[in-house]
Amino acid sequence: MDVSFLSPWAFALAALALLAVAVLVFAERRSRRICGVLGLAPRRLRSAAIDAGALLALGGLLGLAAAQPVVSQVRSTEGRIDAETIVVFDISRSMLASAGPSAPTRLERARDIAKQLRAGLPDVPIGVSSLTDRLLPHLFPTMSTTAFTSTVDRAIEIERPPPERRALRATAFGALADLGRQNFFGRQARRRVAVVLTDGESVPFNLGELRGPLLSGRVTLHFVHLWDAEERVYDARKRAEGYRPSPISRTVLDRIVRDVGGGVHAETDFASALAVMERKLGTGPVAARGRELQAVPLAPYAAIAAVFPLGLVLLRRNF
Repeated sequence: MDVSFLSPWAFALAALALLAVAVLVFAERRSRRICGVLGLAPRRLRSAAIDAGALLALGGLLGLAAAQPVVSQVRSTEGRIDAETIVVFDISRSMLASAGPSAPTRLERARDIAKQLRAGLPDVPIGVSSLTDRLLPHLFPTMSTTAFTSTVDRAIEIERPPPERRALRATAFGALADLGRQNFFGRQARRRVAVVLTDGESVPFNLGELRGPLLSGRVTLHFVHLWDAEERVYDARKRAEGYRPSPISRTVLDRIVRDVGGGVHAETDFASALAVMERKLGTGPVAARGRELQAVPLAPYAAIAAVFPLGLVLLRRNF
């Protein structure tokens, strides 16, 4: 276990507490001299010491919070050795479509679904890939939630990388055949599930060329359909572009799963889709699948603790 500070220089804020105590000492001495002149009894030193201690504690805790301490620890992660899942993001331009200029886009909703999937399959290694007219890996199946979330949030963007060919539609479902041909899954994984987050809008492709590699590679496809007939793509000025959703997108996905197996699920019914995937993956042996750095920020706790000496200072000042 290690403790580090993200902003160690900010701990200098605690020096302000020393300044406040110095002011308090000066005022206390002045008060005692005046009491001596007037023949009054000065307050007890214990009372002044409580005030000074409260100021020092307040300054120390605020300085600690500003320095942003973090406790980190490397822990081994365990996961299934017989099952893996890959989340495939459709990153074609149509995934920018949304119900309105300020509504979440299809891609943003896909990110949320991917994170729900990661949370719903805690013992299954999950990877990340992107799909246009080619399928590219971004993260191979892993148990690291940190790596998964970071990849989904930072690496998955519209047309990054761009498709090889420029066309009205950039998605080619035929590229999903690489899930069975290439090494997207580990050799030890007997149960392989690919979750494709897409609007279902694809250029024409040969369904026969998709079926063989997926079946030989033991890959089951589950599509999550993010689509609505009223969605549009909006530009930077919040004006609708010329894009119109394809009315046959669901039909295309249904045709694929009829031929290669799997399922098609609406984004609004992802809970039942997750249950289907859990049944498909079943249960299996678990073993160490790597190590992950876990970090816990302590700044919020220090800031909350600072409320108590602050309350003491205010209470003694007013009463």
